[in-house]
Amino acid sequence: MRDMFLLFAGILVLAFFLSAAECGADVPAQNTFKVRIGAFEVFLLSEGQSEGNASILIGADPSDVKKFIASGYPSAVNAFAVRTPDGVLLFDAGFGRELFKNLRSVGIGPDDIASLFITHSHGDHIGGLVKDAAPSFPNAKVYIAASEFEWSQAVRDALAGYAEVERITPGSLGDGGAEVLSGVRAIEAYGHTPGHTIFLVESGDERLLIWGDLTHAMAIQMPRPDVSVTYDFDPIKAAQTRQSVLKFACDEKLLVAGMHIAYPSIGVLEKDDENPGGYKFVPLPE
Repeated sequence: MRDMFLLFAGILVLAFFLSAAECGADVPAQNTFKVRIGAFEVFLLSEGQSEGNASILIGADPSDVKKFIASGYPSAVNAFAVRTPDGVLLFDAGFGRELFKNLRSVGIGPDDIASLFITHSHGDHIGGLVKDAAPSFPNAKVYIAASEFEWSQAVRDALAGYAEVERITPGSLGDGGAEVLSGVRAIEAYGHTPGHTIFLVESGDERLLIWGDLTHAMAIQMPRPDVSVTYDFDPIKAAQTRQSVLKFACDEKLLVAGMHIAYPSIGVLEKDDENPGGYKFVPLPE
């Protein structure tokens, strides 16, 4: 049953982006963006920009849908690379359609990836792990939550050819996460999937929270964090996690990045005074 759910979720996500392209909803490709975090260089690696619709929402008030979304909302499928003095890190692998071209465009080859962090096991996050029946990143050590690894046959299959796969136990928001590598802390963010994990990247006094699929429809999930989506394994838990993480990121004044935030996909949060309990996402200037 769990593998059927995973397959179905991946098909839904892929179908959504393909249908958006067929309907002319794609905007001109904006695939890469760079920001510096202390001694680290962070690169957005986007599969492309699309427009979502309200059909995936769970628990949204129709008046809120009309107010915040109208006919659609911006979305994307992203991965992120981080160049550090000790090697290159990759967070998720997208579908794999544009990933390798994007990496090359910022001067990174597949063999350069030293550490690979998986937020969760849906197809738009692990599709690029294998290419031509071989590991796409042969030198990478992979980090994934043990609970996610056990839940997903798809991710176990995708990682079967990798020499080093470490099944980690993410920490909580309260303890600042669990350090899995110098400059990278893993934080549990369960709900979207049983092992969904977000990662806090730190260099010096600067920090970036890569929050995976904490959000899908930013236009409504920022002012209304209690709204979940059909891709969520546990919609109630996903909403609780989202509310906790958004508060943490805002209170801590973190830079944030997400796998479904539209270009440039990196920014900061502010409290939304017009919508109590909600937030505003302010993207970094392009």
